[in-house]
Amino acid sequence: MTPMLEVDDLKVHFGGVKAVDGVSFTVEQGSLCGLVGPNGSGKTTTINAISALVHLTAGSISVGGRVSSGRTASVIARSGVRRTFQAIRLLPDLTVLQNAMLGADDGEKVLQPAFAPWRAARAQRRAREAAMTALERVGVAHLASVRPTALPYGHQRRVEIARALAGEPDLLLLDEPVAGMSPAERIEIGELLLSLKADGTTQLLIEHDLGMVTRVCDFLVVMDFGKVIASGDPVPTTRNELVREAYFGRKHVAADDSLGA
Repeated sequence: MTPMLEVDDLKVHFGGVKAVDGVSFTVEQGSLCGLVGPNGSGKTTTINAISALVHLTAGSISVGGRVSSGRTASVIARSGVRRTFQAIRLLPDLTVLQNAMLGADDGEKVLQPAFAPWRAARAQRRAREAAMTALERVGVAHLASVRPTALPYGHQRRVEIARALAGEPDLLLLDEPVAGMSPAERIEIGELLLSLKADGTTQLLIEHDLGMVTRVCDFLVVMDFGKVIASGDPVPTTRNELVREAYFGRKHVAADDSLGA
């Protein structure tokens, strides 16, 4: 398979804090890769670096075979990389449809109708079509005219995903997309991610629900204290002793092992 994303010896330091310290991994084209680890392990900083929201201290990032490190966030987005955020970033004064339109390639023109009106109208039409398709895909198209503040948390999460999908990404970065959702909603979003993979969308998923990532991911990368501590097929990787210690602590793992002996 051809790599869609290559992260090589990535380092992101904030003063003396080594948030990401020598991370390397590859995400194959068309795959769904999970990036997991305890809170504070460097996962979000890693995808912030991939999407050019933080500066690299060292290392390189390539998307689709092209070096992307050093480019601006807007250039990265236009090159086919879209993302969601841990904290929902929907604009409360816009409708669900308008929020989703912002993720389309010409979405910024939604807020600039006075600029070259004939071009803006055409761009808005394309953005509207892409946004409605994305909203239908995540199951909230019937709420297109509603403002996001009127929606329950789980539905707001879906709108956030739809906004990213409206850009028809080659690489989709998902930062805890099912946080705050019910078990049934988590299953539905998991099925959505699998359908996106079936359509060829490469995905890098940050998620704390290990049951979900082992169910939907092809490959796992596990981080702790800014470093990769394990990677590989999901089920054996989650059973790795270093991974178990990172999540549950050495004493807890030792107790479990003694009980199972």
